[in-house]
Amino acid sequence: MCRHALILLPLVVATLELAGYLIGRTSSVVLLALLAFIIVLAPKGCRLGDWKKALRSALICLVGALASFLLANNLDLGPLMASAVVGLLGTVVLKEKDQLVVYLGTFIGMSSALRFPTLSLVVLAGLTGGILWEMLSETWNGVGGRLGTVAATAVLIVLLAFGGGLQ
Repeated sequence: MCRHALILLPLVVATLELAGYLIGRTSSVVLLALLAFIIVLAPKGCRLGDWKKALRSALICLVGALASFLLANNLDLGPLMASAVVGLLGTVVLKEKDQLVVYLGTFIGMSSALRFPTLSLVVLAGLTGGILWEMLSETWNGVGGRLGTVAATAVLIVLLAFGGGLQ
């Protein structure tokens, strides 16, 4: 059940973002509680026991996010072409499960440079996406949209926590 609840994180984060505009920026306390849940409690409740695997996925997702972000914004390939190039390279170099994680990273890297003005935000989103991927590894296999949902969740969490969002 915990894993199914995690897939709702984009909705929760977007709601908090909108609440910040309607109520003021008092939602930061709720955000900190949400981040504490994700970082501390959710891995235990969702049985994320293998932190080596989570770290590996986080790093692979980070590489995919950074590579596609840099290709899209610095070489003017655009987000779709950059994602395709990095995803294709990932299929040639990596094993099947790691291919999905690097492709998840490319979805994160498709974010606009206006929303991620520094690479540190892309790094945080990539790491968050890889950890969320491992937390949701046995949830809704074969259901379309899981990679995009995890990528959106990671991006929204980072934007809400460190700036960006709807501003």
